[in-house]
Amino acid sequence: MSTSESPVAAPTLRERKRAQTRERIISAGIELFGSNGYDATTVADIAAAADIGTRTFFGYFESKDALLFGAGSDRTDIAVATIAAASPDEDPARVLLRGLDAASEATERDFLSDQAQLRLQLVDSVPAVRARGALEQIAAIRAIADALGSRFATLDAAHAAALAGAFVGASSAAVQTVLQEDRNASPVRRARRIRTAAAFALGVQE
Repeated sequence: MSTSESPVAAPTLRERKRAQTRERIISAGIELFGSNGYDATTVADIAAAADIGTRTFFGYFESKDALLFGAGSDRTDIAVATIAAASPDEDPARVLLRGLDAASEATERDFLSDQAQLRLQLVDSVPAVRARGALEQIAAIRAIADALGSRFATLDAAHAAALAGAFVGASSAAVQTVLQEDRNASPVRRARRIRTAAAFALGVQE
């Protein structure tokens, strides 16, 4: 059984401007963290570099560590949207892999970039960033589990949570390893390795 897909409305001018400002804040923060260090960089510094006020900054992110994971929430949204658009008769694990593909394409610059490498270094070295990363993973698992449970009647809450946890955990671990091992590889090769590893963890044979 297939589902009919509704046309996606084009973003409004206001939405496009908001997305551009958000991206500018993230880019400014990453650049300052890389050049000045995480601890030495303040929200005021980031706001000034992004040409906004501090109040505007807090309209987008609750703290400077939150901006490091801005693209992560985008990837979660893409995964949730992919689940919602899937047929209830599909294999949930394969739907998750399709969501991973879509997220990799949409957020490639962050997902497989020097920015991601810096984020990984900060997760390893800064307790506040490590804690934020853990919270972001928990939020992603909950959102994806809720979407799976709503879309697939064969999954009860526990099974949906387990599948979501396996997916998020496997994808995150694969990303970390690939970023460390394949620093000079192309984005296509990196994405392929991550997808293959996630498929293995989910028990999907391709």
